[in-house]
Amino acid sequence: MSALGAGLTRVRILNLRELASHRLRVLTSLIVVIVASGLLIAVLGAYGSMTESVRKFNAAISGTATVEVAAIADTGVDDALIGQLRSDVPDAKSVVPMVRGVVLIDGEPTTLLGSDMRVTALSPQLRSAVESSGGSVDLEQLGDGVIAGAGTGLAADQTVEISGTPVRVLQVVDDPGTDVLNGGRFIFAYLPLAQRLAGLDGAVDSIMIVPDDCISQDALRRQVSEVVDGRAAVVDPDFRVKQTEVASAVTRDSTLLVSLVSLIIAGFLVFNTMNMAVASRRQSLAMIRALGARRRHLVSDLLLESAIFGLVGGLIGVPVGILAGRWAVGRLPSTVGSTALEVSYHLPVFAAPLAVLACLIACVAATALAARSVFSVAPVEAMVPGEASDAEPPASKLLWLTGIAGVVMVVGAFVMTRTVEGRPALLAGAVYSLGGILVCFGITVALVRAVVAVSRRFGGPGRLAAVNSDRAPRRVWATVMTVGVAIAVGIGISGALSNMVGSISNSLDGLSDPDIYVSSRDKSDIPVGPVLNPEIAAKAATLPGVERIAGGQWASVNIGESRAMLQGLEPGSAAPFMRKATPEAVRQTLDGDGILLSRVLARTLGVDVGDTLQLATPTGYRDLVVRDTVNYVTIDSGTAAVSEKLMADWFNRDGDTYLQIFTEPGADLAQLQRQLTEMVAEYPGAGDRPVHVYTGQEALEATQKSVEQAGAFTVAIQWIVAGAAAIALLNTLLLSVLERRRELGVLRAMGASRRFVVRMVLAEAGSVAVVGAAVGVVMGSGLHYLADKSLAETTSIDIVYQPLWSSAGYVAAAAALCLFGALVPAVRASRMNITESILSE
Repeated sequence: MSALGAGLTRVRILNLRELASHRLRVLTSLIVVIVASGLLIAVLGAYGSMTESVRKFNAAISGTATVEVAAIADTGVDDALIGQLRSDVPDAKSVVPMVRGVVLIDGEPTTLLGSDMRVTALSPQLRSAVESSGGSVDLEQLGDGVIAGAGTGLAADQTVEISGTPVRVLQVVDDPGTDVLNGGRFIFAYLPLAQRLAGLDGAVDSIMIVPDDCISQDALRRQVSEVVDGRAAVVDPDFRVKQTEVASAVTRDSTLLVSLVSLIIAGFLVFNTMNMAVASRRQSLAMIRALGARRRHLVSDLLLESAIFGLVGGLIGVPVGILAGRWAVGRLPSTVGSTALEVSYHLPVFAAPLAVLACLIACVAATALAARSVFSVAPVEAMVPGEASDAEPPASKLLWLTGIAGVVMVVGAFVMTRTVEGRPALLAGAVYSLGGILVCFGITVALVRAVVAVSRRFGGPGRLAAVNSDRAPRRVWATVMTVGVAIAVGIGISGALSNMVGSISNSLDGLSDPDIYVSSRDKSDIPVGPVLNPEIAAKAATLPGVERIAGGQWASVNIGESRAMLQGLEPGSAAPFMRKATPEAVRQTLDGDGILLSRVLARTLGVDVGDTLQLATPTGYRDLVVRDTVNYVTIDSGTAAVSEKLMADWFNRDGDTYLQIFTEPGADLAQLQRQLTEMVAEYPGAGDRPVHVYTGQEALEATQKSVEQAGAFTVAIQWIVAGAAAIALLNTLLLSVLERRRELGVLRAMGASRRFVVRMVLAEAGSVAVVGAAVGVVMGSGLHYLADKSLAETTSIDIVYQPLWSSAGYVAAAAALCLFGALVPAVRASRMNITESILSE
């Protein structure tokens, strides 16, 4: 205890007091640690909120059920299967049909739930949604009546039109326990009415199976699978949670990549702070050594100091991240899968400890490298006046070891992009960033010599600046690397995001070929339904200026526990699949003799070109040969395409969910679009949903915009990180001048003019800017390339590396900060009283 008390006393009296005397330097590094912690909290909280909201909603629906029979497509599960399961699955205690969907009430998406009265056996929330406090509703009233949640704003006995059907509100449920059901914005309808409102004719969305007592889930699942025989997906009831995690993977992974890079930057700046601290404290450290303290005591004090640094920064970052996460949650979509869902903020229990621990580890690890300088402090240095402490670079052995370790990490990062599949490939960016910093530390001497060489080209003031740089290698390296890191972050992250958006646009080649689309959904959505009225195609073909019409459809399908998008193609249509796949593969697919897959879906299913894929369809198991795999932007677990005839025959989806209209040369596109818009208004889709008309170019631009919006959070994070690095750069330069006021005062006393002093400082700053820019461009280009490869794994498209001319802006901004950060304190120092400058410590 006495040793611990002595250590804490040393930290309090010496270390923390030293930090207090360098507030600006400490504050800047602390801000970056706070940013790193806050970003981790924001990312984990934002996407954890959606997953947790889906989990709670799903738990309220499934309740005690352990097996779910889920529809493969949105045409549902044949309700005849309900009776078969009740009679042929002896270990099922209850078989509960479920309809879940989205209806519009007053233009707002509202959750639709439907079942029979067995639903009360599943969960208390559903029991509250079906039964009033005074007892059950009369079943006869449920023929045309619904029970509404308080969040709908409806009142008892009110009549409202839903999906073109007038219904009466029988009760309004005001039980707080039902808040998990889309915040209370739901309606419950008895099964026949729910099927009409959802547009499911003789079908349900899923069937929940509650096991008998002491029956294992595996045994029950085997019995259910035998009865279903491939006509539906037999899954765990929580499979929608996994689908939600996959759906948000691209945005989450890109933001996590930036967050990891920010953590590396935080560690680097803490290393800078501690490295400068050791240099400025050498005389006091030597004094403590002369009084009997051991080197390990001084090292442990520094590590404890940095741990306090990481702990404080990490803890402050938690509420900052929570606020940012809540802001992000407010901008997440309100419709998840096929269900309207209010996403409430939820921070995973591990998030805060993980963020604080990550900051602690980063700070302590960075300080461990800087603390090695303590071993070169000799007690005799206590007798030496104190500012020459930075005159020697780190030990050559340390430089060699860190340089080799850095090279290994950089090479390992490139190997990871070629060998690691999926989300773990994102770690390559963080490994590369750390490796790059270590490599630069290993070549400290070379970087300092480069600064010295550049300085000498600025005439007399530059030669004197070169001498100053040569005698302060630690300070020069820290400043050069701060410039380099600020530039590298800007080039690497913004370049990768720009390439990703551009490559996604290329993967949608063919989307804008049709002149006009008539679609069941808005231009920013995938037209998964409902099926269009066939009269639309017939009447559109008679309009002047229409050359030909090609139909097609999209469907969201469950392949096991994975959700994928399936496109039905017909000859003459324009689609990215048809543009990217080989002509032979397209012909075979249109003939109904094959399937086209996106690469991510092929990887998920473990198949390749030429393999036979067994698909579970509403009409049973079907086999298809994989004819080709193509680059296609990831939607859910991937995308696939078959002929529209197979969609009709196997998936019970007869008709088109969109039409592609090709016009005659010289046709008035705007007039034709207006005529189509007036015409389709007479033929709304099922549930009275509007039909949309937009151009092919609008479809492409809307898709590109949605991709850009998905990366907006990542771009914001990138600017925050770059801004923190810029502040650190400015702070480092300010301090490097202010701490040399005595030296500048001596120059003035020797006859140097104010102008000469300012030019000398600017020469050194300009040299640092040149070398730092070179380091930043090299590191940023490597990070850019690696980020492209890593994001290609999560988006399943070939992201083409292409340097951006806008990257020059980051170099120019860093150079301007260098000059500005040195000019202001240099002018101030040159105007100080010479006597005051000389006496300044």
